[in-house]
Amino acid sequence: MNEDLSSTVNDGSRKIRVRGKQVIVPLKYDEEGNPATQETIRLKRLTLDDLRFLKVWREQNWNVAKAVESAGIGQEHAERLIKKLQVFREEDARTKALAEIPTAAWISAKHVENVYEGGSLQDSEHKSLSELAKISGAYKNTANINLTQNVFNLPKVSAEVEAKLKELAEHALETEATKEEAA
Repeated sequence: MNEDLSSTVNDGSRKIRVRGKQVIVPLKYDEEGNPATQETIRLKRLTLDDLRFLKVWREQNWNVAKAVESAGIGQEHAERLIKKLQVFREEDARTKALAEIPTAAWISAKHVENVYEGGSLQDSEHKSLSELAKISGAYKNTANINLTQNVFNLPKVSAEVEAKLKELAEHALETEATKEEAA
């Protein structure tokens, strides 16, 4: 039974310690919301009953009413447990948010948010604007487009226009040849 309950909070980032009816659970994040380190680790002391409710609450996708109904406990007791166990709900939400792969739109939004919250351009805000410009394509050079026309794909022209074009081309060639002879 303890194995089943301990799997509620045990994962790759933490292992709980069960001592009788008491359970010592290291929290994943420090008070500022950063991942916990050896220096900033916090411990939460729970009972096996707390773990049972946490398991039910998690299985019910953090729905309080369904968890209270499934656990068969009173509303007052559930409120105390929820206050005590709220940190695990926040941990799950933070872990899911950190696990998502940021998209270009998300990064752009964060940079814009950084600029608007800052007020004046500090180093981080300047970097955010620079990153935003890169993402939005402000630094992209416009490419010069060189078009070459394939003479085999020209539109059909009438015989009269074709004769005039031929005459014009021959005249240009004769003029060029005359210039070369004179030089």
